[in-house]
Amino acid sequence: MHVLDWSLLDALQTGALATLFFGFGTGALSRRDRMMGWLALTCLLVGLRHALLALSGLPSMNPDLVDRAQSLLVAFGFISLCLALTHLFPRHVSPRFPAWIGLGMIPNFLRNLMLPHPGFADTWMHHASNVTYLVGCGFIIFWTLRARQDGDPMGRRLFLGFLGVTLPVVVEIAAFSLFNMKIRLSGFSLVILAMAIGTSWQWLVVNAMESRIHKAESEAELWRNLVPGNAFRTDRSSALMEGLFGPAWADTVKAHPDAPLVGADGFTYRLQTRVLHHQERLGWYERDEDTQPGSRGFLSGWTVGLGLDDASASSRIQGLLHDWGAEVQMWGTVPPREGPYPSILLWAREPSILAVWREDNLLRRRPRWVQIGGPTTQGPHVRLEPNPSEDSLRRILEELLSRR
Repeated sequence: MHVLDWSLLDALQTGALATLFFGFGTGALSRRDRMMGWLALTCLLVGLRHALLALSGLPSMNPDLVDRAQSLLVAFGFISLCLALTHLFPRHVSPRFPAWIGLGMIPNFLRNLMLPHPGFADTWMHHASNVTYLVGCGFIIFWTLRARQDGDPMGRRLFLGFLGVTLPVVVEIAAFSLFNMKIRLSGFSLVILAMAIGTSWQWLVVNAMESRIHKAESEAELWRNLVPGNAFRTDRSSALMEGLFGPAWADTVKAHPDAPLVGADGFTYRLQTRVLHHQERLGWYERDEDTQPGSRGFLSGWTVGLGLDDASASSRIQGLLHDWGAEVQMWGTVPPREGPYPSILLWAREPSILAVWREDNLLRRRPRWVQIGGPTTQGPHVRLEPNPSEDSLRRILEELLSRR
């Protein structure tokens, strides 16, 4: 059996595959990426095959053992490539595909481990294993085409590459089967294929990370908007922060990020900040409860929405709520359509008006709500007559806060 002198080409393929092995292996270990790990193993096995072929011309090398070893290495390399594809196209490539290829390689294992070379059985088992390579390549091209048709980004980028790099494999098999020649160029095919898969996979990982970063930033911005005014960034202007702490609030926060600030309303505010872009800061502020009037009252830490038609009654109840330690939000006759909503509501309206809330099932919301005046209706609330006494209002609020 004539073997062409491919020592230089085998050495080049060995060097290229060794470089890809170290590159892909490092990426697989750092990211715990199984697909890259199997691809690195494929490059290693096929690289060892071409290293043996490059050294086969040395006098100390046994040509028969070299031929058997290189055949086994390329078989295991193809199985490893199939394992990489199951992670590359998990929705299209069957997870049993590597096992099917392994079963198809049994003639190759038998001829290299048990049969003498050359021989009748050896030749036909070699042909049978070559058929396994061709069938495997056909399935790979078919599944890559399906992935491309289904809009898979890796399928769109790799279909033409898979179609092109299988040509040297077919040429190598045809040259051996028809002309009894060994043309070992499949290593170059694997180099091209591995580079295409690796760069495409890296592109996909980077795109996925950028998408996750964009979603995280959007979600963070959404959470900041849920509590308007409480969240801030020193690299952005804020009318609320400027009105509360003055025009130099950003420089003050960056200079002393852990120091409390005294607001224009006379209260002290604690800041919770984190570093953003080296010198910038982001975070939120909280009013120091110890500096609030009535901080030791039973409503300390609670936010109460108050909406009454009678201005004098509203001022009286607002004073009581402040004395009991509550933070009061003044509501009008129309409730806001977006949150955050107060923990307790004192309002002169019936439940149906609150249908504008996103969660209009009031039984499921279980709001702590006191209706002052207005019609008597059923609902998850307590109704008091207009101008309730201090004792009755306090008793009702204490009862509502004690509910589980």
